[in-house]
Amino acid sequence: MNYFQRRRLRKQIKHVLHDARHARHMREDLVDADQIESVREAERALKDAWKRRDYDAVEREADVLVGRTESIYPPKTHPRVREYVEILVVAVTVAMAFRTFFVQPFKIPTGSMEPTLYGIKVDAQVGKGTMDYFPLNLVRLALFGDRYTEVKAARSGVVNELVSEDMHLYSRNGVIPPFRMGMARHFDIGDYVTKGQVVASGRVKSGDHIFVNRVRYNFTRPQRGDVFVFSTDNVSHPHVLEDTFYIKRLAGMPGERIAIDPPWLLVDGKRLLEPDVFERQVTASGKGYHGYVFPQMNQRMDPRTPRPVLVQPDSVLQLADDEYLPLGDNTRHSLDGRYFGGIDRENIVGPAVTVYWPLSPRWGRIR
Repeated sequence: MNYFQRRRLRKQIKHVLHDARHARHMREDLVDADQIESVREAERALKDAWKRRDYDAVEREADVLVGRTESIYPPKTHPRVREYVEILVVAVTVAMAFRTFFVQPFKIPTGSMEPTLYGIKVDAQVGKGTMDYFPLNLVRLALFGDRYTEVKAARSGVVNELVSEDMHLYSRNGVIPPFRMGMARHFDIGDYVTKGQVVASGRVKSGDHIFVNRVRYNFTRPQRGDVFVFSTDNVSHPHVLEDTFYIKRLAGMPGERIAIDPPWLLVDGKRLLEPDVFERQVTASGKGYHGYVFPQMNQRMDPRTPRPVLVQPDSVLQLADDEYLPLGDNTRHSLDGRYFGGIDRENIVGPAVTVYWPLSPRWGRIR
């Protein structure tokens, strides 16, 4: 027997002995002690044959050990499939635990944090470009998170009144199925369209997908200027979705008095300049920031709600000792603390740390 044959045989013996030990440990409290002892005897016999380098005896004793091992621990059906399933279950369990306790992914659905973070956007586009055909469209979707889409008429008929709902438009008589606002419209009210005709088209861009650090705030206090995620539990406002999560910038700290002097945010009567993200909010108008403004009249909170909000020049919000004020960077279109006030510390999930998808100028660390 040459070197390579001996090496292969040694590995086989090691595997057989490992299986035998595992079977004994798993079944010693379920089978007779005599059967367990017979497996041990076969193990010793195999080891002794290997020490003597009696290769014929090694093969015989290995067969005996395999038979006795299977007598106490019969092999399961489809062992390879079972092994893969076990590995998958362990991997999913570890991933879910990591997600729950350490880092959690979120996606940005709206434009309340623009231009720092982008939600789902739609650009008008008529017809496909080079990158919109298979398989290049898959590459573009995987890397940049956008795709060209067309909406076709559900049936033939005249397009009547359009109805707006949840950022979509559709015709009341069902001729035009729901399509996203911002798409290029290929029809006018009163037009006759045929079933299957393209009535709207555009490029849908996925919102930024981010990672949130769930651990940091267990050891450090939330910092002003952090982009952070919080639960809407205990937030009282008719337009705030229940049992969900919002992402905003942390602008007000516990115990502070907050007011707005457009375009500045005032903290205890002074303009907020630090961290520099708040000065950027006012001075970087060329980059899409517009400073702090008052909510529009039709978006204000129900006046019957007793909580104070920042809705007019003489309004001041006094934060409690455990409250933090969240504000969106896109204050023209952000449902934030100007409407519902501060949020409790216990509702804060953690700071947003990075944009992991799609590739864009915002990819990487969040500021």
